[in-house]
Amino acid sequence: MTKGCYNILHNEDKSDLIFEIKPDLDVEIPDDQQNLVIDIGNTLATITLLYKPKTLEFIKAFEQLFYIAKTGLESDRAQPSLASKALTQFKKEIVDRESGKKKNEYLKQLGIRALIGCIPLLIIGSLINYLSCKNVHCDCILSNYIANLLILVSGTMVGVWLSFAITRTYIGFDDLAIIEKDRLEPTLRLLFTGVLSIIFGLLFVKNSIEIKLGDLSSHDIINDPVTAFLIGTILGLNEKIIGSTLTKKTADIIK
Repeated sequence: MTKGCYNILHNEDKSDLIFEIKPDLDVEIPDDQQNLVIDIGNTLATITLLYKPKTLEFIKAFEQLFYIAKTGLESDRAQPSLASKALTQFKKEIVDRESGKKKNEYLKQLGIRALIGCIPLLIIGSLINYLSCKNVHCDCILSNYIANLLILVSGTMVGVWLSFAITRTYIGFDDLAIIEKDRLEPTLRLLFTGVLSIIFGLLFVKNSIEIKLGDLSSHDIINDPVTAFLIGTILGLNEKIIGSTLTKKTADIIK
């Protein structure tokens, strides 16, 4: 046990902690207490983003953090090690209670936006292909290009939704406030990945790059709408790396 180096206070509405260094302190603050201050501060920041202020959930979480801070930082017999363990358990309880709800909420939001974007593109692309088969087309544009690129983008949006559902099997405490580290909102994520898929689609058409899976080849996207949709889904499933892949390809070209 060591002497606590802080007075632990809170503001008037109990929404923020104040770590006040004791005025009579004449020694260097131990590392374990410094680290505990940082950990509690980061935890409070996450709780503030996760819960609305003055709600019952926020008040209960705030009080727990307040007494954890007092245990590890304030008294003459401070126990920062015990407080650190209590903080770890506190985070675990929050994750067990909130991670499922947070993941399902984000998955629902992303899925709704993916459907809103995917279905019209799929319908329009299929309609253009149908009219093209009936010899109803405009001579000034290549209808198959337009139709299957739209279908490619629709498949990409489905792939983005599946990517999150498959890869984010665990939501940690730090993910509860900001579930995607790149901080893209669902709509922006879909738009960003959709634009990238169009660029990839044009590269596929020009035979600059190729995705091949058995008999499935990205070179066939213009002639086969099913291939276009499946290749789009593959791009969406790999949304985290297609941007860096495109950057590397263009860098190689410039070199």
